[in-house]
Amino acid sequence: MSYDVVIIGDVFYDIMTSPLEDYPERDTQVGVEFLTSLGGQAGNCAAACASLGLRTALICKVGSDELSTLLLSVLEGYGVECFTSVSERFRSPGITVSIAFRDGSRTMFSYRGANLDLRHEDIDYDVLRRARFLMRAGHWNTPSLFAANKKILEFARRECGIPTALDIGWSAYLGWGEDARNSVLELLPETEFLFVNERELKALAGISDVKKCARKLLDLGCENVVLHLGERGSAWLSEDLEVRVGAFRVEVRRPTGAGDAFNAGFIFAFLKGKSPEDCLRFANACGAAHLQKGEGYPTLEEVKALLGE
Repeated sequence: MSYDVVIIGDVFYDIMTSPLEDYPERDTQVGVEFLTSLGGQAGNCAAACASLGLRTALICKVGSDELSTLLLSVLEGYGVECFTSVSERFRSPGITVSIAFRDGSRTMFSYRGANLDLRHEDIDYDVLRRARFLMRAGHWNTPSLFAANKKILEFARRECGIPTALDIGWSAYLGWGEDARNSVLELLPETEFLFVNERELKALAGISDVKKCARKLLDLGCENVVLHLGERGSAWLSEDLEVRVGAFRVEVRRPTGAGDAFNAGFIFAFLKGKSPEDCLRFANACGAAHLQKGEGYPTLEEVKALLGE
C-alpha cells in the first residue's frame, strides 16, 4: 500500500476542559465539562489527515494498558494505518490534561509515557519508501529519536525524494538551552517545511524579532517556515516568498489539537498542488473547523463549508 503521508511521532490520551474565561484561583472548585480524546502532535495530525481523506500511516510507540488499546482503536477508526511497537519500559501511553480558555489558548500538563521509548529500530524504512510526504511531529516528546532524526529526514529527502516536515512544539522538559535548540537546528538542512508558532520560533532562534528568527532558520538550511499566528491566521516564509492569510472567526470549543489540524490541512492542500495562499487558507479553515468542533476531526466537507466552496 502507498501513503499520501507518513507521520512519525507522539501519541497521547488527552483530557480537556471546556473553555474557561481565566485560570481559576487556588482552593476553588470550578464546574466544567470534560472531553477525552486522542492527542499528541503526531496522533492528532494523523487522524486529521485521514479525516480529510489522505491515505495516512503513523509510526509511534504505545504502552500495554487499556488506554493504549483505545488510542490505536481510535486511530484505526479514522483510517490511519498504525505501525506501532509496544514499550517494555512504560505501561501507559502519553497522557495530557489540557485546560482550555475562551481566547483559544490552553495550559497543558503532560506525561510522556511510552513516547519516551520510540527508537530508531521502531522506524520501518519500507513504509517511508511508499510515502508522498513525511511529517516528523512531537520532537520533544520522543527524545530517544533525537540521534536518528537527521538520518530519517535525510533518507526521506535523498533516497525517497519526498517533502519533509517538522513540528517541534514547546520544549517543556528540556527548556531552550543550546543542546535542546541544536537538536532541532541540525535537522533544518533536511527540513522542507518547519511548522512553528511565534513563541516556539523565538525560543528556537533565540531572537525576539519574528522576521529575523525566520531569516536565521532559513540561513541554517530550512526551506520554508510555516508560522501559526492564532487569531491572526498564518504565514509562509521562504527565501523568495512571504505570504500571510487571515484567520476564520469561529466559536472556540476545542483549542487543543487545532495546530495539528492546521498542519494536516496544509499537507492536504500542498499534496493537491495548491498555491501558497490557498495552502494557508485551506490550513486556516481546517484549524478553524477543529476549533469549533466538540469532538472528532474536520472532514473535507466541513472545511469546504468554511471556505464557501
